[in-house]
Amino acid sequence: MGKAKEPYWSYVKSIIREYPQLEKEMKKPLEQRMSISFEAGGGGGKIGNPTQDCVIHDLPPKKQRKYDAVTNAILKTRLKHPDNADERLKIIDLVYWKQSHTIEGAAMRIPCHRNAAGSWQGDFIKLVADELDLV
Repeated sequence: MGKAKEPYWSYVKSIIREYPQLEKEMKKPLEQRMSISFEAGGGGGKIGNPTQDCVIHDLPPKKQRKYDAVTNAILKTRLKHPDNADERLKIIDLVYWKQSHTIEGAAMRIPCHRNAAGSWQGDFIKLVADELDLV
């Protein structure tokens, strides 16, 4: 019988699954806003602030917090485990982001022991939970 999971466990897993969509939203530039020009000679409209619209990407505050939590967990994984960070993140990628493997299948793909993959998954979930102040 496995040990009991923390109350936040399922919630954090759903946030991790959401990350690819949030990342896609974050990469999409804002819609360009047109402003009307009342200058003599016409000229029609022009883009309100083209630099800002092309550079600034915006998510609503709740989504931004989720995005930042997972992004920071990825960075912390790379810093804390430089020797096997790629394998750890590949487990997360296969199980949560691509949703193509179970934890056992992802462990076989890496390859690593199922217990190691489960432990790495748990470490990542705890990092995200810590970033969200749930721990």
